[in-house]
Amino acid sequence: MKTIKTLFAFLLLFITLPLFAQENLYRSDIERVIDVDGYFAKEDLDEANETFGRGVGAYKFDFPMCLKKTFDEDLDSCCDSFFEENGYGYGPNKNALVLLIETSTDRIYLKGYGAGKEIFTDEEKEKLIEPMREYRAQNMTWLVCIWTYFNNAWAVVKEHKDIRDKYLSENAGETSGQKNAEQETVKPEHPKWWPEDVSAFEDFHNENASRVVDEAHIFTDEEIAAMKEGIKRIQDDWGIDLVIFTDNSTYGETHALYAADFHHFNGYGFGDDYTGTVLMICMDPGYRGWWTAATGKCQALYTEEVINDLDDNLEPYMVAGKYGEGVISYINDVYEFYKVPDWYPKDVDSFVPFRSANKSYCVDQIGVFTEGQRNEIDRQAREISEKYGTDFVVLTMDATYRNGTMADYARDFAKYNGYGVGEFYDACVLCLKVNKRGTWACLASTISKDERKCYKDKNLTNVLGHIKKLLLERRHYGAVIKALSYTDNLYEKNWVWHEIYFIWPIWICILIGIIFGGSAISKYEKTMSDLTDIKDPEHYYVSDSFKLFQKSEKLLNKYTTTTKIERTTYSGSRSSSSGHRSSYSSSYKSSGGRSYSGGGRRF
Repeated sequence: MKTIKTLFAFLLLFITLPLFAQENLYRSDIERVIDVDGYFAKEDLDEANETFGRGVGAYKFDFPMCLKKTFDEDLDSCCDSFFEENGYGYGPNKNALVLLIETSTDRIYLKGYGAGKEIFTDEEKEKLIEPMREYRAQNMTWLVCIWTYFNNAWAVVKEHKDIRDKYLSENAGETSGQKNAEQETVKPEHPKWWPEDVSAFEDFHNENASRVVDEAHIFTDEEIAAMKEGIKRIQDDWGIDLVIFTDNSTYGETHALYAADFHHFNGYGFGDDYTGTVLMICMDPGYRGWWTAATGKCQALYTEEVINDLDDNLEPYMVAGKYGEGVISYINDVYEFYKVPDWYPKDVDSFVPFRSANKSYCVDQIGVFTEGQRNEIDRQAREISEKYGTDFVVLTMDATYRNGTMADYARDFAKYNGYGVGEFYDACVLCLKVNKRGTWACLASTISKDERKCYKDKNLTNVLGHIKKLLLERRHYGAVIKALSYTDNLYEKNWVWHEIYFIWPIWICILIGIIFGGSAISKYEKTMSDLTDIKDPEHYYVSDSFKLFQKSEKLLNKYTTTTKIERTTYSGSRSSSSGHRSSYSSSYKSSGGRSYSGGGRRF
């Protein structure tokens, strides 16, 4: 009987061993994105951890990362400690690529483990790091950097699937049944439009393909007809393609990659560069969200600001379940976004610069100022322009500019409307973008600091710094008048002080603090002196007893507390009106290797 029980126990262990081994292929109970100093907002950190955690199972490869203000050890040792102590890695050889970011210095370090050592050579790692450096140089947030990093890194792993699979089988000690269980459980299934051989896929145009593909069945026939009509108008008027795509799953892919792959592998896009976009809506109950992917000429147009504006308008519809209405509104927003101002030339290449004789120095396109305020701004700006031999213009706008940033809009406005003085068409534009969500400002010059030394980024930024409080209070007229005052100083002295130097109460408070602080320390120095004699806990201990003396020490006549103070974290990127912010990647590749930009949200 005992022998039978023993055999039964071994048989049960043999049957259940593959199941336990499968569960131990990687740790799913730990976070993949560790933000030590609270750099990210909680919602962004949660979304990143949820997405990157899914990616480990889907790609059989781990991508842990850690952001910290300062690493005490060298980054290579920190990588090893972070990787080993937390139990990261997939499979028997712990396939992984670890990313460390030192936020105080912007240092970036990558180290591969298992298959990661072979897949991510120094050259491949540099390809992943370089975009992050470029984005940081453009003052983009680390959130943008890591989303781009993960999309690009996942694409590299897919390209080297053979190397990854080799490390999954080497020294694994698995039975064939165990391997089959892993393949059935983890390997992602591809949609019906997925090419048989991605490496052999050739780009093509499919002009006849439907521009509304509703695999999730969330639109009515009437809504689909309205969408197609709106898309046709965009195609005819602007020569840019747009596709709407819904599905109930992303087959283990991220929203970003799935949207790009659908666009790429189905032949969408116009021209040799396949210019166009796709709005992908995922209705997977555990991974609902949407993503706009842009390629060709659209890739540069769909900046983080553009994505946030589009998503701000779309989100209320998605949350309320009005999917068709939301997408129709989205298509209308895209149509308006592609518009260019009336003053923009039809043929930029043939444009000939000119100087306007009757130019205004206050161009209030959206009616921010009263007539009297416009006249006063125009008078002061004209005086500065004549005094310093330039054109200084105040300009207001309310919409996102399809050809770039606010600064691009300001420079184009000056260029195509006949502003500018001298050989280099010297002009400087104070541009205010005002809408219901707030006010943004930029100060852009049409020439470089080499032609006019005062046009240094530091000086232009300092001018804006002096008016930011007024802009936050939406006191636009007062902000412009104050900016004109500092601009006069900018041209006359070639510099503008940072606004903090003008906050004289700070200096007075510092002086008072030094005086009173010194007095307080000297006053209580004697009171605290008896603490230096206390060397050990026996000061409080009653001999031969478990009792303690009822005795306390005074610190500056106040008692200390050990109550935990919760830290509030802030993200470095602009928040949307809904309190959410779109995930964004300015450059990532589809599985077929085409470059895309884009962003989206969860709902």
